[in-house]
Amino acid sequence: MGHFSEQVHISIGSFTQNVVYHNLELSQKMADHHHFSFVWQYTGKAIINPADQAKALRTYLGDEVIFTFKSLTGIRLMSKGIITELSSVDLHGSAEGLHVKGISHTIVLDDMKKSRTYQQRGMNDIVLDILAEGPGEFYERDAIKSTYLQEFKYMAQYNETNFDFLKRLARRYGQWFYFDGMRMQFGQTKTSKIKLINGSSLHGFKIQTNMASHKISLGGYDYNGAANIRNSSARTSSGSKDSFSAVVGHNQGTVTQNDLNNGAYTTNAQSSEEIEEMVKLQTAGSDANSVYYSGTSYFPLGLGQVFSIVNQTVEHELIVTEVSHISQVHGNYSCNFKAIPADVAAPHYTDVHLFAKAETQPAKVKDNNDPEGLGRVKVQFNWAGGNNSSEWLRMIQPHSGSGKGFYFIPEIGEEVLVGFEGSNAQNPYVLGTQYNGSATSGYADGQNNVKAIHTRSGIKFILNDGEGSILIEDPSGNTWKMDGQGNIDVNAPKNFSVNATDINLSASKNISVNAGMNISESAGGDKTTTVGLMHSLSIGVDYMVNVTGQLFEMVTGERKSQAKKAVNNHESHEMNVEKDKNIHSEGEFKINSTEKSNMF
Repeated sequence: MGHFSEQVHISIGSFTQNVVYHNLELSQKMADHHHFSFVWQYTGKAIINPADQAKALRTYLGDEVIFTFKSLTGIRLMSKGIITELSSVDLHGSAEGLHVKGISHTIVLDDMKKSRTYQQRGMNDIVLDILAEGPGEFYERDAIKSTYLQEFKYMAQYNETNFDFLKRLARRYGQWFYFDGMRMQFGQTKTSKIKLINGSSLHGFKIQTNMASHKISLGGYDYNGAANIRNSSARTSSGSKDSFSAVVGHNQGTVTQNDLNNGAYTTNAQSSEEIEEMVKLQTAGSDANSVYYSGTSYFPLGLGQVFSIVNQTVEHELIVTEVSHISQVHGNYSCNFKAIPADVAAPHYTDVHLFAKAETQPAKVKDNNDPEGLGRVKVQFNWAGGNNSSEWLRMIQPHSGSGKGFYFIPEIGEEVLVGFEGSNAQNPYVLGTQYNGSATSGYADGQNNVKAIHTRSGIKFILNDGEGSILIEDPSGNTWKMDGQGNIDVNAPKNFSVNATDINLSASKNISVNAGMNISESAGGDKTTTVGLMHSLSIGVDYMVNVTGQLFEMVTGERKSQAKKAVNNHESHEMNVEKDKNIHSEGEFKINSTEKSNMF
């Protein structure tokens, strides 16, 4: 163990003197905050008076602390944090110093929960956007190098702090995510030349192998292709070459069965490519848990740092996943670490099943012109902010099918209720529409009599249970009204046309036809009119009958014709009377002929 005071140095905010401490512990873990604690003898006096004690409590809370760890061979490691708790504890009647506790600067990413959406963005862009909201020295762009290169069509941060959101992305997509003590790291690890020799710079060396199933089988649904999707694997195809990891992979058959058919359902994949990627990542993450190395080092090891351990003739290249830096008395140093093989294909905390859970909620329609014609809409959630909208969301309809179904799409600006498949914030869908305080139907009544369909342009279909009536109306004033009393009224402000192969009109009583101007009738063939009783014809002016063929009149009873003046013009006229014919004239009766006339 090193015994030189230069091995550990602590600086605190505006405190310019040497920091005297004991019982220092700084715990660091991947995808997590760092925590530190120590006792600070800030006055250097055996007895601390109450005034100094109160001043220290007020002055140093929230100050930045920088730790510097150095080995005797010159290896140097720095880490910083923020004092979040100060307490003064009396020992034998006097404060022994300040008990200091704090956390890494990653706490600024955990300040509050947020909800927002990202569209058509890559992983690096999203991470950099979030980190840019914090202090500028908090990260470097070169340290943000995601290995997941696909662009997200839609990604939601939902009721999560920035830290929890980044952590979820890292675990879901198999990315290294950690604070190295001074800067944020995402997607990559850090190499070093540190080599620990067991029994010299390394003590308490431990190797732990873990036999657990790496097997995974997942199924899902791709609605764009209307197809089930499935992928499975008994173990990773890109596992670590570490000898102990290889043993765990080789012996998978001892803890698994051969069947891969009945797998789990996932809502995290919408295509065969996505489900294949999930299986690949999860088996790699399981492989990363196959073996753990731990021990105590007198060289400072940084989180995410790749280093080597030499155990006699065997050398292991590892990556630090957890480390606790310890200095029990002023100056001395050691660290307890946990590590895994450096060549694993995904972090040990990988979990492809993670997603943000969302609850059913209202939203506003932003677009309804679905380019694929699937009846989808884009919505803006009440938390999305700005002009951000969702991706295209499917809608629940009473009936749907190829070339058929119930096709009702809400208008832009209308309120809808959105659900989430499997409560997954990445998979929203529209359950239906809702009225609100600024958009009411106008059809409400106390007895719930009215059921209505009323479109944007004013087309109406209204059913009234109180009247038993049905009204169909369009914006031009065309109406079809069934009044529930046995009557139907049809109104057309302009034209009314009926076209059919055959038309039958039947009335048990009367039929009335009334035209303000003309009535025209045309028949391509015969026209037959049958009248059971009297046929009455009233004509206001003239009456004309044109017959291109013959005109027959058959009267079984008496035929009478009365006119103020009658003129009959015939090119030829023949009259046959089977019995009697009487001609009566109260005045003069003349028969004129330019030729001879015969009367028999």
